[in-house]
Amino acid sequence: MKFSFRKKKLNSILIPKYLGFFGLLVIIFYFLNNLIDVRFIQDDAYTSFRYAKNFAEGNGLVFNTGERVEGYTNFLWVMILTLFYLLDHAHILTLNLTLETVSQILSIIFSVCVLVMTYVLSRTIYKLEEGQNSFFGKALDELFNLIPVSMLSLSTPLIYWAISAMETTLFVSLTLLSILFYIKNGGKNNSNRWWIFTSVLNSLLRPEGVIVFALIISHKILYGIIYSNEQNINLRIRNAFNRILAKEILLFSFPLFIYLSFRLIYYGYPLPNTFYAKTDFSFEFILRGIKYFLDFASAYLLYGFVLCLPLILLLDKKNIRKHSFLLWFVFSWTILMILIGGDVLPIHRFFLPVMPLIFILFVRAIPYSFDLIIPRKKWISKLISLTAAAVVIIISTKNYSKQKIQMMEKYSYESGLVKKMKIYAGWIENRNESKSMSKIKVAMSTIGSFSYFSNARVIDIVGLTDEYISHHPKEVDGIDDELPVLWKERHYNAEYVLSQKPDYIIFPAGAKPSAFAECALFLQPEFRENYYTQIFYSDELRQFLPIFTLKRNSQINLSSVNCNNKYLKHYIEANNCFLEMVRKKDRSILPIVIDECDSVIQLCPQMNSDVNTLKGLTFYHTGEYKTAQKYLLIAAAEDCTNSIARYYLMKIFISQKNEPEGMKMIKEIIRYSPDAFPNLVK
Repeated sequence: MKFSFRKKKLNSILIPKYLGFFGLLVIIFYFLNNLIDVRFIQDDAYTSFRYAKNFAEGNGLVFNTGERVEGYTNFLWVMILTLFYLLDHAHILTLNLTLETVSQILSIIFSVCVLVMTYVLSRTIYKLEEGQNSFFGKALDELFNLIPVSMLSLSTPLIYWAISAMETTLFVSLTLLSILFYIKNGGKNNSNRWWIFTSVLNSLLRPEGVIVFALIISHKILYGIIYSNEQNINLRIRNAFNRILAKEILLFSFPLFIYLSFRLIYYGYPLPNTFYAKTDFSFEFILRGIKYFLDFASAYLLYGFVLCLPLILLLDKKNIRKHSFLLWFVFSWTILMILIGGDVLPIHRFFLPVMPLIFILFVRAIPYSFDLIIPRKKWISKLISLTAAAVVIIISTKNYSKQKIQMMEKYSYESGLVKKMKIYAGWIENRNESKSMSKIKVAMSTIGSFSYFSNARVIDIVGLTDEYISHHPKEVDGIDDELPVLWKERHYNAEYVLSQKPDYIIFPAGAKPSAFAECALFLQPEFRENYYTQIFYSDELRQFLPIFTLKRNSQINLSSVNCNNKYLKHYIEANNCFLEMVRKKDRSILPIVIDECDSVIQLCPQMNSDVNTLKGLTFYHTGEYKTAQKYLLIAAAEDCTNSIARYYLMKIFISQKNEPEGMKMIKEIIRYSPDAFPNLVK
């Protein structure tokens, strides 16, 4: 009878636990299944690949050979990739995995670790006390441990960054591990070396790792002062700042001091070059950070409700240490992300480290709230909590379907960008076989995949991997927030870039600027005078790709006219409206394009050839070929290098069966764009 009782008691404990593990496996399975829809590599990941490749091949921990610039913010990740690269090329690993594949596999593995850590953290924080061994109570508790994991698995930030091949999921995993070790220590009066060790790794992985450590250690100090049994405030402070705390800070600081020394000796600066290129403490950045948070709150926090409800847990005096720490961490992290202006990359990457904590707190606040409202009828409280939990899962599922649309747009853009940059890299390599690629200079803003697949020297015009631009930015009159550009980076130095005389300049959006740094280049008279738009045909994309090319022929010269820089806004708007008109096949947008083009001409007559080309393309795509021909002829006459205008003139002449004029256009195009017709027998 006694054995039967123990067996029954054991089953009431183990069965819910096994069900919890099974539920976790099901969530992971569906999470991995969702990753299949988003198979891409973020362009920024290739920057780390280039550093790892250069380091492994003995060129130093550099982006461009001979230039010591710390253009990465993930030292530990670069070291991990370097190790895999060396093992593979030494034939120790026989898997023949590229850096792309290795980094993506690691990114996915650590994303699964995030889900597992979220489950473990929830079970650790809310471990049931002895005596609470009923089957229903334990099963319900396991359910509340799984709901935050389910919410996280249905969040586009984790899905998007899990497949991105970046270090993001490793950072989140180490952050959760540091938090877990700190909580498990339970405020014991001894040093916990495990959370120190994980914090050091996290700080070597990302600079934000130092923030994670600072938030944990600051909570330890504040909690020790506020909840101390001592009556005297001086004794409280003295007890909080004890030898154990000093030992923990020393253990954390020593390896980072060594790394900082290496950084100063090797690169010459205490912080990564990206910090100087991106950071700008201003009111504008705070406004941007507020918008970044509000977008996140509207997408995943029910406009802040998911973040506010957990505040009720502060009434739970029994778990005040755990709850105060988690809330301290979440709100402090949120404020810091607002102050730094959020992230330039999409899908709320910077809030991913606190999303597991927010979801854990929110889910646990639900039953606690109902227990306060209905204190005497626990079964009713549990039933309502169970219903609320089901509603949360339904809302999370529907919200994922909604947020997935935006995620797929970002995924489509990023995968398309990487494909395009690979094609640019291949074209430049093939085009300049006779010249050493290390001597070819290419200036661009999207440096990642292009730099990895090309051996050219890349000038990063936004300054992330360029020391001079990051430390000597130079504003250009007329460039402000009214410009309809996608990029947020405001550090650039167009004069410096042009003084380097890059052989090619690439804009990811084609022939129009989409970043402030590109706008600055576009407005320089030297850019208009020394570069022309060459086009080449891509069989893979089945389209022409433009690339600004340094003029080699001294006879090519455009008249220099002083322009009002305000023309650039109208030029970008005209291009955007044209693309929208073509995409939607909406002829009603045509007058808007023409009006914007006319505004450009009034402010900058020097843009006459480009503007008439755009007008010609607009009428061409609406079927008005005679009007299109008129504008394209003007554009071609004003600029002998204008291959785009001549290509569409060729198409019009051929449609008119005017083959002599069509062949004439082809010859003129090949003169300045020799790869426009790769299959043409010359």
